[in-house]
Amino acid sequence: MSAVTAGKDRRPRVVIADDHPLVLQAFHSMLARDCDVVAAVPRGHEAVEAVTRLRPDVLVVDLMLPDVDGLEICRRLKVSVPDMQIVIVTAFDDDDVRTIALNNGAAAYVPKYSAAGTLARTVQQLCNNNSKT
Repeated sequence: MSAVTAGKDRRPRVVIADDHPLVLQAFHSMLARDCDVVAAVPRGHEAVEAVTRLRPDVLVVDLMLPDVDGLEICRRLKVSVPDMQIVIVTAFDDDDVRTIALNNGAAAYVPKYSAAGTLARTVQQLCNNNSKT
């Protein structure tokens, strides 16, 4: 699989995983402006299945899901889909957790309380940076 090819010729394809329905809906609405949200799921196992089946450019995943946490999802998917970018979103803005997430394969770590456009900008930057490689 080649590096992310989203850029001028197509919108980034994104899978979102969050167990809070309102957050999932908000992320979907926010990202759908500039991305093709190909799946929005409430559980970690569903996220892994969606990524495996749909091969998105980016996975936006909550750190704390009820079945599989975001760090384990990072570890699993960086082996099977190494070119996909993973953005961990969380209510915890903790430098130690951020470091652990980045060391486990996340390309970015975004606190949920950050400005509404931060997540969308982060996804776009990851895709734009990788389309140049």
